[in-house]
Amino acid sequence: MSTVLVVTNFSAAARNALSYTCSLLQNTQARLVLMNIYDFPGNMTGDAIAVAAMGQIIEHDATLLEQEYQWVQTNYPSIQMDTEMVTGIFQEELLRKVVESNAVLVVMGTDGNYTNLLSWNSNIIESFIDLPVPMLVIPAQVQFRPINKIAFACNYYRKNLQVPVSVIRKLVGFTHASLYVINVVAPQELITDEALHNKHILQESLADLTPVYFEPEFSNVIKAIDDFTSEENIDMLLVIPTRHGIWHNIFQKSHTKGLVYLNHIPLLSVRQQEEFIQ
Repeated sequence: MSTVLVVTNFSAAARNALSYTCSLLQNTQARLVLMNIYDFPGNMTGDAIAVAAMGQIIEHDATLLEQEYQWVQTNYPSIQMDTEMVTGIFQEELLRKVVESNAVLVVMGTDGNYTNLLSWNSNIIESFIDLPVPMLVIPAQVQFRPINKIAFACNYYRKNLQVPVSVIRKLVGFTHASLYVINVVAPQELITDEALHNKHILQESLADLTPVYFEPEFSNVIKAIDDFTSEENIDMLLVIPTRHGIWHNIFQKSHTKGLVYLNHIPLLSVRQQEEFIQ
């Protein structure tokens, strides 16, 4: 049975992400763990009054977590779900739970200014880039709908493009969606023999899925993907996030101009993973 972690801070965006996840998985054997992480401020440890106040906050949040559990039981009775509340450093506690539960997917909701991806808070950004398992980010205004079109944005200059293929294949098999592959190399960079070799390996790995390959001419990489996902009515965008390169730079304000549609569809980080959803 696959375990999926849904992280909540009890916001409307978190509830929407929970609803999206339940709708996506309600006919599967997946087990959901709804997790709240109270990021404990280290400078409070010696302050008795602050610690007491924190205890009240945790007690209040435990009540909210139970309410979320009851909401799922009422609206999605077929979903198998547990809850967990922890205190500590957000990234450390989330990674601990991923490893402990052998989770195959982490889901978070994001809200804020929907005109660009800078509305993501630091916990979402760090998790999206660093977690060793796929992470799905659901914008607050995105309601669940059947996933009919999936796009994989990749860079042919990157080695090991076949690494996330297992996740892509399982996701396409699970959703029965059409697959699109878009190359995100700027036009001034000529496609080298190495890039063509990487592309060939990727195409061989995905051949039986009969994807549509898209290599547009553009001056702005992110805007090209933005326009493509909008024009093709893409239901989910897959990327390989890294600490260096385009998917890191978009969070460092170097590629944010023109970002509109990318924050209007679910965004999934893809990594090598033996299973996805069963």
